[in-house]
Amino acid sequence: MNERFTDLAFTKGDFNKATTSPSQTALTNWNWFLKYHLVNYLNFKPERPNISFQSGTFVHEYFQAFLQGRDFEDKDISAHYENKLNNMKLEERNLMKGKFIHKRINKFIKKHIQSIAELFELNDWKVEVPFSDWYDEKYMGQKLNIANEGYIDCVNEKLNVLTEHKNRFGSVKLQPLKKKSTKETGNRIGDWVYSKAQKLKQPQFTHCIQVSIYAKHYNYKYKPHLIYVDDEEITAFTPDNCWELTTRGLQYFFKKFIQINIQRQEMLRMADGDIKKLACMIGVDWSEIRNYKSNFMLENYEEEDMQKLEDFYERL
Repeated sequence: MNERFTDLAFTKGDFNKATTSPSQTALTNWNWFLKYHLVNYLNFKPERPNISFQSGTFVHEYFQAFLQGRDFEDKDISAHYENKLNNMKLEERNLMKGKFIHKRINKFIKKHIQSIAELFELNDWKVEVPFSDWYDEKYMGQKLNIANEGYIDCVNEKLNVLTEHKNRFGSVKLQPLKKKSTKETGNRIGDWVYSKAQKLKQPQFTHCIQVSIYAKHYNYKYKPHLIYVDDEEITAFTPDNCWELTTRGLQYFFKKFIQINIQRQEMLRMADGDIKKLACMIGVDWSEIRNYKSNFMLENYEEEDMQKLEDFYERL
């Protein structure tokens, strides 16, 4: 097996040929190493669909299409999601979660629309706004020297506002009734029950990194809003109600973005293309491998591939 990285940008340390993104930065070093290096090196099979990610993308597409002037009937949205769900190859737990989300899909879309309508107005919005930036900030004596690319959920240039939207879908678990029943309720389908997501008291660290990059792109002249939607309500974080989205807070999280990526570049340079050397520097979380079916980042990999992963670390 080839012991060198396949990406010459990383092999030679020529990061001018490479890119990164907010979502990559948000991963732990170990999950980043797995997703962007080991999966290819160990020839993993394609990852099974993640129902939360797929559903979140679906909600975003309809919500953003509405902001662009399109309108839809609830029944059409529901039918489209059901068809999408039926065409995904999902394990039972993810399939059941999809069925619970199906019951709520229109509510989630409407809440995102409502979040914009209540805070601003529904006119003059751009969606999935692309950006690509380079940075001169240093850490450990190094510049990042890597393109950061991505898309911003919603931008209103007239209002100088940007919004990032997140879905907080609930969780499901197998909880058979003592007395068998085929009756469905809002929170039960057969032996499966749905639990609503807990309300957030503060924005998530990884999402703050995302918004800090978007704010930096606009030189902190656009007021950021980080909006979470769950089964019950809308939670909107702004510079007015949390320090994380103030200019000072955003600058703090942007520094973390720089530091995380430069640290990774330094590890790649030191590894000099040797994937086993890089694995030793990064380390491994054995508990995540052992309990991968309960891990959001790993649950959709095949069992045989997780065994490849364990064997790789055993042979270091």
